[in-house]
Amino acid sequence: MSFHFVPRRLLPVAAYLLAMAAPFAAGAASLCLDTATRSPPPPRALAMAAAAEREHRAFGGQAMDAEGRLTESGLSEAEDVRTGVWARAPWERVLGYWGAVDPQQGRLPYLVRFGALRPADRQLLLQALNQATAARLQGLGVGPDQGLESHELRAAQAAIDRVAVIDTPWSAAFVSWLARQAGLGADEFQFSEAHADYAGAAWQAGSAEAAGRPTAYAMRACDITRTPPRVGDLVCQARGTGAGLDSFEKIGEALAARRTGGGALPMHCDVVVTVDALGFDAIGGNVLQSVTLRRLAFAPGNRWLDPSYLSDGCGAARADCVDRHMSRQPWSLLLQWR
Repeated sequence: MSFHFVPRRLLPVAAYLLAMAAPFAAGAASLCLDTATRSPPPPRALAMAAAAEREHRAFGGQAMDAEGRLTESGLSEAEDVRTGVWARAPWERVLGYWGAVDPQQGRLPYLVRFGALRPADRQLLLQALNQATAARLQGLGVGPDQGLESHELRAAQAAIDRVAVIDTPWSAAFVSWLARQAGLGADEFQFSEAHADYAGAAWQAGSAEAAGRPTAYAMRACDITRTPPRVGDLVCQARGTGAGLDSFEKIGEALAARRTGGGALPMHCDVVVTVDALGFDAIGGNVLQSVTLRRLAFAPGNRWLDPSYLSDGCGAARADCVDRHMSRQPWSLLLQWR
């Protein structure tokens, strides 16, 4: 069932996008397969994967097996566990990921939910706290026992930051942080709080390639069901209200029609960190409230994702179909390093 409504005035645009999709898909498939089978991952792809593995270890190594079952429990985003004197707690690490998206203003994460219809804004709450310090209130003539002392102010600020970390989805911020760790610049990656922004940029890069136009973007969009992954590539799925976009063609049409920062298109992407003859491991942020590694198996006889992981992978009640539990998702997109 489709959930997209196309206004009458946009029907010519939609028809144009569909007409352009066939030649792009053919050209992209050739580039994707050629790169996957003939080119090793570039150094920055390996750096991105290595950064993901370091964060996975810092979060306690949470893992899911090839059947999508949790086999190792790690640290959650909200915990204040520290493995050393100078180590950052998990919530502090997540706060650091947001710096990759908003390095100048420090506005993100911004949501603080407290049961009201609308969440509070983290920055406004921190500004209000700063108005309640003992030093400032005493300067206004308030008694010496009033207001927050410096240690109390730091504790209240940390509490607000921790709530914002919990309440604001951070999986795309994690990928953006990994991209910065790999050394990518603004012309090579769309740093964003939305997976659809950098995935859409990869789709546009693939379209430019297929048309013979130059592009500096680091990745192209490929069909995950027809392209073997390499270390550093991103494996992506639509989710939530976007779960109906369960094929390369469907999600590509949505990405092509969406501008950067545009309407909501819920997605999730994990970074491939190891590949072997039987499958691959991928690490994602905000998966079960942690940095989690999941094992994904190849289909027998090839190096493509086993169809049993797809939304309809066990259609027609196939008796031989493996139940993939939490890893059965509408996987559709591979963002491949060019």
